[in-house]
Amino acid sequence: MGGQDATEAFEDVGHSDEAREILDGLVVGNLKRVDGDPVPRGSTDKIAAGPGGNSKGPDTGMGIMLYAVLLVGGLVAFGAYQYMQGQEKK
Repeated sequence: MGGQDATEAFEDVGHSDEAREILDGLVVGNLKRVDGDPVPRGSTDKIAAGPGGNSKGPDTGMGIMLYAVLLVGGLVAFGAYQYMQGQEKK
């Protein structure tokens, strides 16, 4: 969050009491915003963003495809292993 207001991100993570004590020594100051100030970088609409704050959403299709390929590859390797073991016994 370099160069940005990290208050919301800090609160979302759920830091410990110890982290909050450390924060007291790191606070530089409070920013007062006025009308016409640009919107801070990285700010999102929490309702549209959903959990995690990513408004685009995770690419779950690619993740599922990766697991499917790994599963099928594992099954093929296991089948090939079983076939080779059967050939050696003959």
